[in-house]
Amino acid sequence: MKYIIFILMGLLSFQSYAKKCADFGTQKEAQAWYEQQNKSGQTSWESLDKDGDGKACDCLPSGNGKNCPKNKK
Repeated sequence: MKYIIFILMGLLSFQSYAKKCADFGTQKEAQAWYEQQNKSGQTSWESLDKDGDGKACDCLPSGNGKNCPKNKK
């Protein structure tokens, strides 16, 4: 029984772990998650806003495309 509770707690808290832009399909999805985490006092959102402009994952579809990492060749 202890194991089931432990597993359930882990699954329920999974959303609060830090995410990266690759975890989202669009900038709007990332922005929604970013704002939710920011408002709730979580710090897992910080990695989504590398340039500090308040916009998460600018390089994803529907983002502004600014400050995107350069493609490695």
